[in-house]
Amino acid sequence: MSEFRAQLGSFGLKIVEVTADGNCFFRAMGDQLEGDEGQHIKYREMVVHYIVEHREEFEPFIEDEVPFDDYCDSMMKDGTWAGNMELQAGSLVTGRNICIHMLNSPRWYINNFSGREASNMVHLSYHHGEHYNSVRLTEDPCQGPAMPVVIKTDSNVASTSNNAQTKAKDSKKSSNRSAYDDTSVKMVMAGTGCSNVAAVQHVLGEMDGDVDSAIEYMIAERHAAAYDDTSVKLVMAGTGCSSVAAVEHVLGQLDGDVDSAIAYMIAERFAMSSDNVDGDPYMDYACNGKP
Repeated sequence: MSEFRAQLGSFGLKIVEVTADGNCFFRAMGDQLEGDEGQHIKYREMVVHYIVEHREEFEPFIEDEVPFDDYCDSMMKDGTWAGNMELQAGSLVTGRNICIHMLNSPRWYINNFSGREASNMVHLSYHHGEHYNSVRLTEDPCQGPAMPVVIKTDSNVASTSNNAQTKAKDSKKSSNRSAYDDTSVKMVMAGTGCSNVAAVQHVLGEMDGDVDSAIEYMIAERHAAAYDDTSVKLVMAGTGCSSVAAVEHVLGQLDGDVDSAIAYMIAERFAMSSDNVDGDPYMDYACNGKP
């Protein structure tokens, strides 16, 4: 946990722990939106009711051939873990995009809204593949709803977490190599766990001293090729996408994390099914053949 706290601390953020009792996602939502994790029952009910009311959108994504009504009945019970569908529904029913912070990995976004609605997103941390906590600004007194968090790369959440990586690979050499100081170097080292000062200085130079972008780039690069053919096949099976290139693209951006890749591609499919939601055009073309 200390390493995770240091990573978020480099962005001026802190982890607000919620009870780990199977209700953690809903508790974290309660803390983010009301400052009260005890409202988890309310948010569970909101999410499940939304899924029920939009059955045609969610039913195809229920796994293991569980009947839709049985799935919803189970999800309504206290202590049932939320999955990818609940995160998607949680975003839609509250009208908020969701940013999920993970240790030594790029941030992952559930992106359903743009413009003004996208400016005040929910921030959660995800731990060991099984627990969510709330994320707030370091100076947030935690009295009431979370203070708005603004991270530079959040301004274009539809591009997931590849902004920094693209910037580094496509940008020309900067003419100003002194656009950072020792404090910037230390912040990047703390945020990435990298102890190589020269490497950090090099990336900061490529990023014109942008600490946030440097951290994202180094984390993304750490596991850029962390997937194999089995991972590709698992994601294809879990999403129904037949485009190998599209699946490899997403796995590359998500450090080979199969579950996150499946969740992202399912979320994008939901996004593209709505005329009022901005999704990832690349994913829509690759998997659906739409221009």
